[in-house]
Formats: sequence, structure tokens, C-alpha cells
Amino acid sequence: DKMLNPIRRAPFYALELSPSMLNTQGGPRRNEHARIVRPDGTPIGRLYSAGELGSIYSYLYQGTGNIGECLVFGRIAGRNAAAEKAWT
Repeated sequence: DKMLNPIRRAPFYALELSPSMLNTQGGPRRNEHARIVRPDGTPIGRLYSAGELGSIYSYLYQGTGNIGECLVFGRIAGRNAAAEKAWT
């Protein structure tokens, strides 16, 4: 497909997705900039999250709350990721 480009340089992050359940809770912790953080609170470079990954709800599901969280943290993550300097 002419719209797809290969990703050739590491680091790579991958996650298998499958439509097998309504949603999940928990996951990695993220900060207000949508960055995934280590247990000590320091961010992992170039790793962002949105939606249920690192949810602000933790293990407590709020019905339909995921939609707002996906939109808000998707925008935050996208803006911050786009502001990153290019890898050399």
C-alpha cells in the first residue's frame, strides 16, 4: 500500500490487540502529559498513552467514561508526541 511506510529504527513498542472483552482496568501509570511513567514517577521517553491504557479511573470503571478519557488523553498524547524532536 502506498499509504504505508516501513518503520526501520528502534526502539519499538508493540501490543497485541483483540476484541475479546468490554474493557480493561489498570495498566501502566501516566502523568498529566499522557507520558507513561516508571514506578519512581520519571517518564519513559517517547512512550505515551490514551484511553484505558493507564486509565485515570484505575480499577474502577465509570460507564461511558472511557470515551471522554480517550478523546482528552488522545489529544494530549498526540500533541506531546508531535512536539518531540526527530530521532537522529
